Amino acid sequence: MKYLSCLLVGAAVIAPHAMAQPYPDKSKTIKMVVPFAPGTATDVNSRDFAQLLSDVLKQPVVVDNKLGGEGSVAAQALVSAPADGYTILYTSSSLPVVEPLLKKNLPYSPTRDFAPICTVSLTRFVLNITGDSPYKSPADVIAAAKANPGKLTYAYSTGTTRVAAELFARGSGIQLTGVPYKSGITALTEVAGGQVDMMIIDHVTALPFIQSGKIRALTTFAPKRIKALPEVPSSVEAGVPGEVKVWFGVFGSAKTPPAVLAQMRQAVELAMKKPEMASMLEKRGLEPMAICGESMTKFLAEEVDIYRAVLKKAGIEPQ
Repeated sequence: MKYLSCLLVGAAVIAPHAMAQPYPDKSKTIKMVVPFAPGTATDVNSRDFAQLLSDVLKQPVVVDNKLGGEGSVAAQALVSAPADGYTILYTSSSLPVVEPLLKKNLPYSPTRDFAPICTVSLTRFVLNITGDSPYKSPADVIAAAKANPGKLTYAYSTGTTRVAAELFARGSGIQLTGVPYKSGITALTEVAGGQVDMMIIDHVTALPFIQSGKIRALTTFAPKRIKALPEVPSSVEAGVPGEVKVWFGVFGSAKTPPAVLAQMRQAVELAMKKPEMASMLEKRGLEPMAICGESMTKFLAEEVDIYRAVLKKAGIEPQ
């Protein structure tokens, strides 16, 4: 898989003399802004990675959750902070790729305001329903939705979770009604309580709910079963459409001096090479995905083109 190899820009290591330069100043704390709530996949992964990055830099890296606007508040926090390398953004692909295609008047532009540093990992989406729901398979959901067009509801908390549900619906020839939420945790809580019928979201966020029995996973949108949910059939097995891959990555402000961005990139690359990184990915059931610097910039453009075509085919217009 081409995403598993990191295409490096600059030196592969941070030499001792480079670390002695003005950046990073050991007396300062690096703030890692996260656009989603505690307990979500982005938050959990950011905290794991912040510790690895802190170990590399030998200084504190603190996660700062900035909620609201489906990521816009966090994006603005990065853009409005001093462009000195002490504020970085850890986000899912929803913020830089999908949201700009769904909203006409965003207060930020990923291509103008963000400096890609590295992607870190990849997760898969899971179709989840209420724990005591009568539906036992995706086929049951599809049959019920065809019998009652628009009656079944799905929760979404980001552009990606919305797109995933719409792809599943349109690919299955059914009509579902979307219900927006500010947080994936809140949305899953509503699914668990039966207020909403289903949600397609990453397995990391859903896993505690699945393990408690509050919700049930019907399929994983992946070519094969994933280690975190070995008992759940893949979408290929279940014969359902709508595969959406979500990755996590690190961004700086586009106004940050290139030398500072290069040093941060080197630190991120080193953090991804630490043995603890593999353990972290294994623990969370994530796949490694390391694409850095200019290669990440090119990858982002490709992702936007792919999602633009997907949204056009699905008939989803920006609002």
